[in-house]
Amino acid sequence: MKHKQEVAFINREKELNFLADYIAKRPSEILFLHGPKSSGKTTVLYRFFEQFIRGEKLEVKFLNLREILIVNYKDFLQIFFNVDYEKSKEDVKEIREYDLKVFKAKIEVLKGMKEGRINPFSVMKKELIKLNDKNIKPVIVIDELQALGNIYMNGQRELINELFNFFVAMTKESHLSHIIISSSDGYFIDTIYNDSKLKKTSRFYKLDYLPEKDVREWLFNLDKYSKITNFELTEEDIQKIWDVVGGSAWEIQCVLSELFSKDIDTVLTEYKKQMRGIIVDYVVDDNRPIKEKILKRFQPFGTRISKEYFESKEIDCLKNMVANNILYYDPVEAIFYPQGKSMEWGIQLFFNKQGK
Repeated sequence: MKHKQEVAFINREKELNFLADYIAKRPSEILFLHGPKSSGKTTVLYRFFEQFIRGEKLEVKFLNLREILIVNYKDFLQIFFNVDYEKSKEDVKEIREYDLKVFKAKIEVLKGMKEGRINPFSVMKKELIKLNDKNIKPVIVIDELQALGNIYMNGQRELINELFNFFVAMTKESHLSHIIISSSDGYFIDTIYNDSKLKKTSRFYKLDYLPEKDVREWLFNLDKYSKITNFELTEEDIQKIWDVVGGSAWEIQCVLSELFSKDIDTVLTEYKKQMRGIIVDYVVDDNRPIKEKILKRFQPFGTRISKEYFESKEIDCLKNMVANNILYYDPVEAIFYPQGKSMEWGIQLFFNKQGK
């Protein structure tokens, strides 16, 4: 099917090479891939495995928790386990309910896990051992793992803590599988980064927005990267797009799709107003005074603030801003900054409209 616009993939050679080096080694550490929302983490992972799996004997178990609602332990089991229908006599309808999951389990085993009689991690480990015995490299990739926070196993132990114990065992201790965890929630990564056990068994890699040179390469060659033939952008147009959304590939693609029916100034003005609306909706709620106090500090453009310069009473609000994708928190450098240039515009316009 031919489209007026295709999803572009620009460069990322450095990131792809890093992932190739990580996979080429014997499993020994968990990889935490972090970065701002819409910086391209998931896209890079998909592209990497599409390319890399052709020449390697890999079994990639990829789970994107951004697309899934998980509220309890049974949800976790339904998401992580696929019924091994080759040896199951159950009816087809029940089998299909468990399609496209990560690990395989017979229906009776799945029931045993739900009832707390069978440990799900022992089932997962057995499958990883089988793959290794067949000379196949298992790779577990979980996108937005923080979605499993505050879920308990049978009402007792926190699921996410048990998962990390399992991940450490599978990488550092047993060397059975590569584990890649991707997240845009910097505070979730921060918790891990400051956990002495995980810090000594993990590697942290930041995947950021596209640099300006890559954005310019893309926008000067729309036909090559986006299959857009209806229009071309001038140097001035490209500068305007960069000034509003920076290197956020997803946002650039949103802007490009609007240009089929509107001029560039109208599109970018509307986009900035939309970002201001996000700030308005977020601020005019609980804790408005403290939210305004914090956000006002991120003026002018490009402001980055170290965690140490905030008061302890502001930290909970900062965590909430990170969770709501208003600010990004870099756990390695311990700094806060707005989630991209467009969010900076939202903050600036919010205060300018109020005459502050």
